[in-house]
Amino acid sequence: MVLTSHIQDNNDTNSIHSPPVVTISGLGAVRGAFAKDTDNKVAKFLNVPFGLVQERWRPAIKVQPWDGVRDGTKMGPMPPQQTDNNPFLGVFLGVPEKFDFQKEMNERDCLNCNIFMPSSAILGSDDQEGRKEELPVLVWIHGGGLRNGSNSVPLYECSNLVLASIELNKPMIVVALNYRLNYLGFLSSKELLLDAQEYTKKSIPTTGQQWYDASVGNWGLLDQILGLEWIQDHIQAFSGNPKQVTVMGESGGAVAVSYLQLIPQARGLFKRSIIQSGAASMMPQMYPDQDGQAMFDRLCRLCGVPEDLPPLEKVARLRQVPAEKLIVEDMNATQFILFRPTVDGVVFSEDCRGTLGDASRYDPELEWVMTGNTADEGTMMLAQLGATSLAEYNSFITRLCSPQDRATFTTLYATPPPKTDAETQSLSTRIIDNYGFRYPAHQLSQAILAHPHAQLSRYHFDRHTDKIESMAPGMKAHHGVELFFVFGNQTCLNILSEEERVLARKVQSVWIEFVTASSPKVATQIPKISSGLLATSPSYPSSTDVVGAGEEAVVAEKEAIVFGKDFEVSRGTVERLSAEEIAFWRKAMAFAAEQTRLGKASEYGFDLAKGFKA
Repeated sequence: MVLTSHIQDNNDTNSIHSPPVVTISGLGAVRGAFAKDTDNKVAKFLNVPFGLVQERWRPAIKVQPWDGVRDGTKMGPMPPQQTDNNPFLGVFLGVPEKFDFQKEMNERDCLNCNIFMPSSAILGSDDQEGRKEELPVLVWIHGGGLRNGSNSVPLYECSNLVLASIELNKPMIVVALNYRLNYLGFLSSKELLLDAQEYTKKSIPTTGQQWYDASVGNWGLLDQILGLEWIQDHIQAFSGNPKQVTVMGESGGAVAVSYLQLIPQARGLFKRSIIQSGAASMMPQMYPDQDGQAMFDRLCRLCGVPEDLPPLEKVARLRQVPAEKLIVEDMNATQFILFRPTVDGVVFSEDCRGTLGDASRYDPELEWVMTGNTADEGTMMLAQLGATSLAEYNSFITRLCSPQDRATFTTLYATPPPKTDAETQSLSTRIIDNYGFRYPAHQLSQAILAHPHAQLSRYHFDRHTDKIESMAPGMKAHHGVELFFVFGNQTCLNILSEEERVLARKVQSVWIEFVTASSPKVATQIPKISSGLLATSPSYPSSTDVVGAGEEAVVAEKEAIVFGKDFEVSRGTVERLSAEEIAFWRKAMAFAAEQTRLGKASEYGFDLAKGFKA
């Protein structure tokens, strides 16, 4: 394909010895830097803005042009959030002392992206016919439960991933996006709905209104769409191909990608997705008049906003509260809150628990989806989502299903019932695995299998890291462990042993092939699942031939790519739910959705953590 970018050519400012400069048509020039330890093979452009937050709880606007050459050598501000001084989290996220970026937060200017690319594309590399090549693009949407995280977290430095693509002769570009989080990105209430409706009606001319103007509680997702639109408009300036975009997310980022696939207005912004440890029904939407309202009312009390104020005045008062105070008030509270998107009638009109598995809700042009989980997702989330003691067991299972289905739950999972705290924790971990990760992955997989065009690939990650396991015994192949192997940067290398580093290169080669292959058919090392393989069937006995096998595993054709405990990459099966388990969780999720429809969203559902109360 012919490149129509505005990269300054090799005869201009760019050379292997001078800082790389790219001119973005309609915006301005940005100066980047060559990534450290890549022999100048990778260039990075940091803090490139794609949007501007003019006012809290409004859709962001497109970034405006700038004068001169913008400095793209330093990380930009991250979305406001409270950070924990947790030694384990510090190691996991690559900040040895503590995870603390408080001085680098900015609500207005947090919508920036970091772009990592082969330097040769800047320096004028041509294909065999003398044309500028457009490279495949991977977009990274970070996790953090829609509560925290940033593209500036050291774990997510993407230079090594791009370098690996160059060394495999499959060069690609990686773009890491920021988006608004927590109360600033995912808060809803009746007051906020009224505020958005009044603003749209009175402040935006009819001819200038956009489809999203009256949206509430989905600003973080709208930020991601804005970033993807920016990529469509401007990635050619960095030698990227806007027609070959893959979106990748992990945990909360995976949930976000899953939601993006259900938004009609996001169609055409990407053709492929890598969904790691998450899907929309893992974190189903809030409702403005129920759980969203409870969260809003709680925030008003914490910030001293009188309860008897008119609705619009409450919103106005909260807008005046500094972002730092909003977040600190949240984190100083004792309860863990799961922030989620909102059924606002604009971005979403239906509960995702009923739409995630429906192929008709997906972009007809979607080409390929790869999704998977780690072997031990629940170990990291036990304290927040599970029962850590026998005393918590009854309240834990009460959230999961209707009273009429309690006996089925006991038959499937709790025969005999737990008698100790340790047994309770083990059972809780398994339930978190199944309800929070494996069943949502099953729903997503069923939709893609029924899609008229899209291909489905699955993976199973069963390798822990020795260092994390020594710090926190029993974590095993925990939630997020694959990120060390995917990014492979210096932060990751500080964690990985020599054998684990070898595995990291193998993992990267799979991800890179997924992004860069001209079509799913030519990606020979990544198996594709045929339409019959996920059909429900009776459970089979445990088998040592099945990776991740247990009582719930269904022995099937080796249709997944498996990253094993022995550092090997092979074809095998994902850990699968039995037909009985699938039927149970389908019914449990439908029951929780129905209770939400009846106004009881605060009583049922895995997403409630330990029962959020306003």
